[in-house]
Amino acid sequence: MIKGLNVEVKLYGMLRVNRPKTAEGAPHHPFSVTLPEGATAVHLAAQLGIEEGLFTAVAINSETAELDTVLQEGDQISLFPPSAGGSDPLKVFIAGVMQSNRQDALIDDQNYRLKIAATLQRHIPNVQIIDPWAENPNSVNYSDEQARHTFLSMTAKASSADLLIAYLPRPSMGTAMEMWQAHQANVTIIAVTPFVHHWAIRFTANQILPDLDALFALMANGRFLQEIAPQALANR
Repeated sequence: MIKGLNVEVKLYGMLRVNRPKTAEGAPHHPFSVTLPEGATAVHLAAQLGIEEGLFTAVAINSETAELDTVLQEGDQISLFPPSAGGSDPLKVFIAGVMQSNRQDALIDDQNYRLKIAATLQRHIPNVQIIDPWAENPNSVNYSDEQARHTFLSMTAKASSADLLIAYLPRPSMGTAMEMWQAHQANVTIIAVTPFVHHWAIRFTANQILPDLDALFALMANGRFLQEIAPQALANR
């Protein structure tokens, strides 16, 4: 006798037409499915009648996963159709504190940029990252002419992105300018900051998160890939 495993499934977008007619609740509500042991998201999709290529991403227990990940008893599975914008890569501008309130010519620790970039690359297929620090790691040694050109060109690049992530544990004049440029160009902005009452943040950011852990949790959740990324592309 073949053993089965029970999982909870939630479908997004056009995949909801494949929701079993016997499933209770609204189309966006999760429903239960029994699968053979060793089944993957691909097997689940086939059992629901979802044709190959009509779903391109899966989240298991709110974490993005590979399509061939073996499912376990009690898993919560979310299946997503192709994101809006087709194969266009999502362009993400990483903004954030560099000098903050420093009075010297030094730069604050920029490791947060590496963490944000690595998490984006792990969860967002074909993401294109625009990082002013990565492009100009020796900017503290630039001449006035080089610095002026870099500052203005990087600020302008913020307006060419699809999504801007601003890390602001402390206020930053440069980041505020990048956010304003992005806002003027209808770029989706996620601010990671405790300064929720600052007008420069309240009236430019589409979403405000308290810290990097909250940002990384959002990226790992299937909603980022299915809702935020497509909306950012659609806004452009």
